[in-house]
Amino acid sequence: MKKLFILICTSLSTLFGLAQDAWFTQFQYAPVYLNPAFAGTGKSNLRLSGVTKMQWFNLNQPFKYVAAAADMSVYDETQRNIANWGLAVSHSQKGYISNTYVSGIVGRSFGTSNQDCSDWFLNLSLQAGFNFSRVNPKHFVFIDQLNQTGITGNASTIDLFNTFPSKSYFDMAAGGVFTWRDWLIGAAVHHLNEPNTSFVGKPEDGRLPRKMTGQIGYIHETEDIRLKPMVIAQFQKQSSALTAGTMVEFLDFPIEFGLWYRNNVGFSNVNALGISFNWRFGDWKSPTSTRREYAGRMGVSYDAELTRPGIRSTHGSLEFGVQKDIILKDNMYCPTSTSGICNYRYPWEFF
Repeated sequence: MKKLFILICTSLSTLFGLAQDAWFTQFQYAPVYLNPAFAGTGKSNLRLSGVTKMQWFNLNQPFKYVAAAADMSVYDETQRNIANWGLAVSHSQKGYISNTYVSGIVGRSFGTSNQDCSDWFLNLSLQAGFNFSRVNPKHFVFIDQLNQTGITGNASTIDLFNTFPSKSYFDMAAGGVFTWRDWLIGAAVHHLNEPNTSFVGKPEDGRLPRKMTGQIGYIHETEDIRLKPMVIAQFQKQSSALTAGTMVEFLDFPIEFGLWYRNNVGFSNVNALGISFNWRFGDWKSPTSTRREYAGRMGVSYDAELTRPGIRSTHGSLEFGVQKDIILKDNMYCPTSTSGICNYRYPWEFF
């Protein structure tokens, strides 16, 4: 009965967690997943990025998440931004249910011109796409499969998801990113239309609540290192989370470290402590930087839940991410002045 109780509790926690989106510790490898306004704000014209996560190894079926995107910026002959584009795909596997979201992003940057070098940068974007969900009833345990001793092992006669095992719905998001000198401020709202995600039942009972995200970042640079602290707050109905930490970039070596602490906003319990290591590769020039940069990077991170439920129960979470920046127009200057010197930092510099 103890195993049965654990199974039921795990299933219920998964069921009520379906309304909450996945969180990536290495959000730098999923920038448009965090905020669609990051589309077109890479260090070059085209950016390819992806991250995968395995959450809670100790579960019989650990939660698995993947997010990948390609985004690019388009400028005219006077280096004014015409448009920013993005294509994003995310997938989650939570035991008995899987979700795949395919979306497109369109946006526009302001404050860029080779005639008047600005002190600020603003990007606004809109995201829209379809989510495809599917249920595997084999992972469910129905009431006719139980008796006084536990699970019988017999097949269920209840036709709950056999007739309607899949569900698709339209989903929208919007966001903005503003930078001024060494500061970044961003905000995004996901699930703007609060789509109905229920397979069966009343539509009003299956509305996916809006998720609001805000972030504040800063850059402090010395001769040897660059500190990039950031605070990210997320609110989605009853769920709220606050993440704070910093990345430490070594200017003379192609490595960087990250240390992150995540909790609910009320700080009533400790949720997770994350550490990450990133390796940069491909020395090259960048049209949005006055010094040589790296064309790509990859990294790993590990999250440990200190309490509730604790690392002994979950065994933590592991992530792997990769990113590649590509110059499509080799003679492109920094889009704020003909001299190639920007008076503000581009959003990619903050992570």
